[in-house]
Amino acid sequence: MSDKKDIQLSLSAYTKILCHVMQYPYTAVNGILLTKEGCEDKEMVEVVDCVPLFHYNIPLSPMFIVALTQIEEYASNREMKICGYYHANEYYSDSEVGAVATRIADKIAEHCEDCCLLIVENDKLSYLSSDVPIKLSSLPRRMTG
Repeated sequence: MSDKKDIQLSLSAYTKILCHVMQYPYTAVNGILLTKEGCEDKEMVEVVDCVPLFHYNIPLSPMFIVALTQIEEYASNREMKICGYYHANEYYSDSEVGAVATRIADKIAEHCEDCCLLIVENDKLSYLSSDVPIKLSSLPRRMTG
C-alpha cells in the first residue's frame, strides 16, 4: 500500500519554519512537524505546529534521539503527535533531499503512519520571489501487521 495523503501546513508552523531558516541562513536547519492526535482517518495530514531543532547537519545521533523523545512527550501533553520532519539545506541553490533528511524522515516514518517530509527551497526565500519556498511530500504509508 503506497497511497499518499495531502498535506496542509498551518500558518503558525509555516512561520516558525521560515523564522528558523532565516535566523540561520549560513547553515542547514531542521525540525519536527506535529499534527493533532486522532486525525489518522482524515484525507490529509494537518501540520499544526513544529519544533525547530538544530542549525547544522546532524545525523541520527544520541542528541537527536533525546530531542525526539522530548518532543514526543511535549506533543502528547498537548494532544499532538509527530507527523514529519523539515529540513533546509546549507546552500542557497540546494533544494535536494539529502541523505541526512532521508534517514531522519525514514526513522520517523517507522513510528508514524502518515509521515511527511518538508524541504525548504532557499532560493525562493527572496522578497522578489512570489513562489512558496517549501516543497512538501508525504512518504508512502507503511504496511503494518
